[in-house]
Amino acid sequence: MPIDKKVFFQSKYEYYKDFSFWVIVFSCLASVSYFISDCQLFGRFATETVIPRGMSLIPTIIYAIVYFKVKSYKIMVPLCYVVLHCIMWNTIWAIVYLPIKDFAREGFIIMHLMFFAIGFCAPLKYAIVAHSLLIADILISNTFNHYESLDLMLSLGIPCVVAICFAHYFMQKLYTTHYLTARKLEHISTYDTLTDVYNRNILEYIIEPDTLLFKREMGKDISILLFDIDFFKQVNDTYGHVAGDRILKSVVDSVRNVLTRDSYFIRWGGEEFVIILPHCPLDKATDIAEALRVSVENSNNDICPTTISIGIAPYNGINYKSAIDKADKALYAAKGKGRNCIHVSSL
Repeated sequence: MPIDKKVFFQSKYEYYKDFSFWVIVFSCLASVSYFISDCQLFGRFATETVIPRGMSLIPTIIYAIVYFKVKSYKIMVPLCYVVLHCIMWNTIWAIVYLPIKDFAREGFIIMHLMFFAIGFCAPLKYAIVAHSLLIADILISNTFNHYESLDLMLSLGIPCVVAICFAHYFMQKLYTTHYLTARKLEHISTYDTLTDVYNRNILEYIIEPDTLLFKREMGKDISILLFDIDFFKQVNDTYGHVAGDRILKSVVDSVRNVLTRDSYFIRWGGEEFVIILPHCPLDKATDIAEALRVSVENSNNDICPTTISIGIAPYNGINYKSAIDKADKALYAAKGKGRNCIHVSSL
């Protein structure tokens, strides 16, 4: 099953986003709490580090505000890493004033853990670049902090970065397996196995929860087409069910050739299908229905001539079931007119 990388990484972010949110929050709180150890090192209230420690709250608050408004991983994952680097540099700022800088290495190891945790929601490339910059932070800050154990920081930190990058590589492979399994299950649950069009379960995704309303993004003008294959029982009785299945697939292919991507093509049961047309007023739906009828009539399934009858009804903005019921009555009216035709429901 091919993977759309944007969809995959968005899915990965959404799966771990709550975890990443709390990682950022606890990273901030931990950074602020280090003020206690500052006081212990000074042996008094560490006035010098109040501002550096407290500054970690600012990027964290900004992140929290954006978190509830922005959903894209392309924005949120880099923002997570920016906040962690801000916390890192606020820590470095505080270290400037500390009488003993040797304890910085323990703080930096903790930052490695925070970067590792954020990597769960990040694309591998993002994680590698962002985590590698942690070593750059240490090297740059050493030019003015002059760490007594820089060689030890690097000998601990660089293997840590390498190991974490490998861990992210294997975790992304593991999530890929999870993602593909979830997609397969979703496909099975929402698609008809014979025709590969939607089944009725797709309604759960396009209906507002606990209502009979289509979702707002489908627009106000929504039309419903309901069609079935004329004399399909006779086809099965004459040619057999295997041939009947081939005709079903042929009809579906002919209909698909006419429909646009935003249409919802649903196998309603047996040889009966529902088509939901978002952003489609009734006059346009009528033209589409006629094009569908002609497409099926002109198709060649190598078994027998096939036609469909179609009922059309508008969605009233209140109850999608009533629109389908009206389309169903219009379908029976089309059959009453002799089949291989369309009929529009009266409003």
